[in-house]
Amino acid sequence: MEIYFLKLFLVSILPGILWVIYFYRQDRVNPEPLKLIIRDFSWGFLLVFPAGILESPFAGWLTAGTPPLKLFLACVFVVGFIEEGLKSYAVYRLHYEHPDFDEPIDGIIYGVTLGLGFATFENLFYTILYGIQVGLTRAFLTTLAHSAFTGIFGSYLSRGRKEGGKGIVWRGFILVAFLHGLYDFLVISAYLNLFTSIIIILLLQFYLARLLRDARSGLDTG
Repeated sequence: MEIYFLKLFLVSILPGILWVIYFYRQDRVNPEPLKLIIRDFSWGFLLVFPAGILESPFAGWLTAGTPPLKLFLACVFVVGFIEEGLKSYAVYRLHYEHPDFDEPIDGIIYGVTLGLGFATFENLFYTILYGIQVGLTRAFLTTLAHSAFTGIFGSYLSRGRKEGGKGIVWRGFILVAFLHGLYDFLVISAYLNLFTSIIIILLLQFYLARLLRDARSGLDTG
């Protein structure tokens, strides 16, 4: 039993924590207070519950046997909009008016951290249900996908705060909701195998790395 819980921790929880540490260290000049990072990760963890409740009536639509158009719409407007909506709204409410939100990189760090908290609980849940092998796959793919989606939204939040335009924030939300839904559609419909899934995740992380680099330079890109 002890070995099982150790494996569960190593596969489901530790990867998310390690990625939080990695991204946190990208804010080299003026790191965010650690209490904010812990709070964001915890909120991401908790948001899995309302996401699951809101998505549960549509679970029958999110299967490989669903007609492609219906599946695509469900992935975008159910999974994408619900999960990214909850995460994006939480990042917005927690930080948009917060005095520590004073650099372009901050929004990305907040978004990534909350997304990693969300992914960590999802990974724990699916690993308990379906086993360690599923957890190993999700530890890489799902964790990095959620960090990228919410991190990208965070970059738009930074731009919106700097430029005083909430339209930019909405644009960021719609973008990541669509990207999340598209990714889930490709995975569920089996258009992606493990290799192509990894390629897409790496492309998302490459874009996130570019946003981080530009934010450190005081630039804003989108």
